[in-house]
This record gives sequence, C-alpha cells and structure tokens, in this order.
Amino acid sequence: MPEICAIVSCVGDARALAAAGVQRVYLDVIDLEPTDEALAEAWAQGLVPLLDEVCREGDHARLDPWVVRDRPAAVGNVSELFLARQRGAQPELRSCVPVHNLATLEVMASLGARFAWLSPELSLAEVRELAQASPIPLGIRVFGRPRLMTCEHCVLQVAYDCDGLHETCPHRGEPHWLVNIDGRRLPVSTDRLGRSRVCLDEPVDLIPAAAELAAMGLARLLVDARMVSPREAADACGRLADALAGGRVGAVGTMGLARLGVE
Repeated sequence: MPEICAIVSCVGDARALAAAGVQRVYLDVIDLEPTDEALAEAWAQGLVPLLDEVCREGDHARLDPWVVRDRPAAVGNVSELFLARQRGAQPELRSCVPVHNLATLEVMASLGARFAWLSPELSLAEVRELAQASPIPLGIRVFGRPRLMTCEHCVLQVAYDCDGLHETCPHRGEPHWLVNIDGRRLPVSTDRLGRSRVCLDEPVDLIPAAAELAAMGLARLLVDARMVSPREAADACGRLADALAGGRVGAVGTMGLARLGVE
C-alpha cells in the first residue's frame, strides 16, 4: 500500500491533513525562516522540507539549514542533491528534477537520491515501465494544481506600485491570476524573494487511478494542498485513502497524465 502524502505551506495545515489519512507531510519552506524554533517544530512533527526549484547563491542561507544528516529533504535541483549527499541527509527528487527515463534514474541514484517524484506529464505506460525497473522508490502527485512556470521576478509589479520590498508587500497574500489567450485564469503566488509561480487553473486529479498506480509499485501518492482550499485538500486525501483501501481502479479524467508539460 503506498504512503499517502501531502504538501502544505504551514505546520497547521499538516496537523489538519493528518486527520484525513495523510501519513507523510512535506512542508514548503519557500516563505519560512529556518530559525531554531521553526526547525525544531518541523522535526517534532516529522515534516519533510520541500526545497525550492531555484537555488542561487543568496538562497543558501535560508535553504541549507533544512538539509540535516539522517533526515529526508525533497530537493528541487542537482545543487541541493549534492548538498544533501555531502551532509548525509536522505534526498528525494522533486518532480521538477526531470527523471523521464531509466538512465536518468540510475544516474540520480548514483548521486545519492533515495526517492524520486515523477512528473504527471508521463503516460501511465511510462510510469509503469519506470516503476518496474527503477533502482529507487518512486511516487507521483495525484491531486493538485501543477506549477506551469517560475518567474524570477514579481509579476505583481505590473499591477501595483512596487517599492522592491517583496517580503513586506501587502499584495502577496491576496489572490491573483494571469489570464491567458484562452481566457483561462492561472493562479499566481509570489514569494518573499519576488519570485512568482504560475499554476494550472484546474487541479489535476488522478485519484481514480490510485489503485492502478499502486499496483504498478509506486511507493507514495501525493496530494498538493498548497493552491487549493483546505476543504478540497481534505476531500482529496479522504478520497485517496478510500480508493486505496477499496482497491478501485477508475478512469483518469481529462486533466490527468495528459502530457501537460508541467512540474
């Protein structure tokens, strides 16, 4: 039976989802200061830090403290993977690190990766092929809004007067969208460094295929609770637990495993 996992943005959300059957929780540390108190609380709750997909020189001070010997860390790039190996941590590859074939999985395993999250752009047949031959355990996200892109500048600057102080910007906590040529409203979140992440307008829902994914040998299935409402996240976790317990195999919706070209 795969572990039911979730990504959250705060410790409070982790506690709420544990009641919905989540067994392993990943804490997005993008907007968190790695204070002694924050680190101690994360370790006490058994949370796995989810590191950025971007890591410039100036990012190390806030990211490196989350990489600790004998503790897991979900890394978003090869630089963080090397740091985790050097420190004796247990690195997992986020799905933004592309492992679309067996050769790449083997290389990443040789570099110290203990686990890899697959991209939803893979087909079911490709997932099955990798799961059967992978040298490390694999997982895949089954619910949530995929990240379409990361902009290394704040897109809110086009809508508001900007003083360049992203951390104290009063608009970051408000909902924002980019409207594309088809009229689709793509949610945007901006972090305290002024990096904006654009997500898909509708959650991808692969929960109807959970039993089939489990039968392929995937070790973990993930609900991304960051860009959906608390009710949607709890409902998705409950449905995932029910699907795995009942061993049901359903039809994947049009937004599932559709080669979206996203994280």
